[in-house]
Amino acid sequence: MEINNVEANHGGQQQQQESPRTSRSPLKRHARRPLSNVSSCSTKMHQRSFANFWSVENFAIQLELHTPGEFMLAPKFGDSDYEFVMKLFPNGKDEETAGYLSLFLLINKCPNPRLRFRVSFTVETADGPRSCHLNKNLVTINRSGIVTASKFFSLDILKSATNVYTPNDILTIGVELTVFGEALTWTTNAFNPYGRGLANVRNSSICSLEQQPSIKVEEGAQGGGFTELLNTGDFSDFTVVASCGREFATHMCVLSARSEYFKALLRNQSTKEYSSKRVTFDDISATTLDILLHHMYRTNTEHQVLEESQLTPELVSAVDRLMINSMRPEIAQNLTLNVTAENVVSRIGMAAELRIESTYHALLEFFASHKKEAMQTSTWAEMRSEKPSLTIKILEEAIIYFDESNSLDRRIIDRITLS
Repeated sequence: MEINNVEANHGGQQQQQESPRTSRSPLKRHARRPLSNVSSCSTKMHQRSFANFWSVENFAIQLELHTPGEFMLAPKFGDSDYEFVMKLFPNGKDEETAGYLSLFLLINKCPNPRLRFRVSFTVETADGPRSCHLNKNLVTINRSGIVTASKFFSLDILKSATNVYTPNDILTIGVELTVFGEALTWTTNAFNPYGRGLANVRNSSICSLEQQPSIKVEEGAQGGGFTELLNTGDFSDFTVVASCGREFATHMCVLSARSEYFKALLRNQSTKEYSSKRVTFDDISATTLDILLHHMYRTNTEHQVLEESQLTPELVSAVDRLMINSMRPEIAQNLTLNVTAENVVSRIGMAAELRIESTYHALLEFFASHKKEAMQTSTWAEMRSEKPSLTIKILEEAIIYFDESNSLDRRIIDRITLS
């Protein structure tokens, strides 16, 4: 299945407080009554880890030599049981992904019919590795399948800071994966349920969908926080201009802390935008920029619900382009609210663009149950005209994964696209 593009997120997450111990905890427990027979067992899953790094020299020349759809292959890596190959499209795998690196991972050899693994794609930079933002890195795929990151990394970002991303004109990309084997269970000696230390006790709270690391900025005791600075323009050192010409007085420290796009843009002091302290977005409206900037200026103590009318394809595209990763969980949550046959197609498209895999499949299941109504909407007609490959993908996956009456074997699906 293909979920179209991704990426994003840096910073730290707040650790949740450990919940109070219950009466069943090791600190407060009732004595067990004597038992005549006690048995126990243990389950273990074997794992194997692999990593491969690929340096492409003279990368600027490679960009000129390769048109969209043309690729390069790295040597095979793995062991006696598993074999993988990295496949790089310097200018994207097709016209729709031109302007991005596309990275594929081919599964050449696997001892089992299906492979379960956790995967991470990275770009090695002068500041350390930058990960491709995969919202759900745990993958189950058929043998001889392909994992793809169609919009692995923006070429605009790479070109904006070549000293960081391609030092000495060398692009280094990496893939790390952990393969999970079958779970094995066997009998053991009697198990002491209270023999484990408190260090092994974990908080059982459920985290929200696709939590993204973000820069934590605490609000001062006085004043209205950073939002007030955006509203007043006080101490502004950078101007953001919308397509209509409206100007927003902003602050480089906030922009670079909340957006990977701005971090790369403002890091390179030789660019026109840095020199003029000004950037213009000809394809982002003032309404959308206002929503994005107010989100970026909110601190962790401030909360504002994204209104349904604000959830537009333009907003989602802008979040993806500017790499405002802290906004992705909020969008993911809103995409699954008030879903109807009229809006499900548009929302599937937005989830696909942000590569929010779990949200995409939840919406896809709704679409499968309302195919007739959804396919009669103007949104479906527009998607068929503008993104025919996406409509075909939606139909195929709705039938294969959620239509119980179909006779297709799910094992024919040997390709999973994560971005």
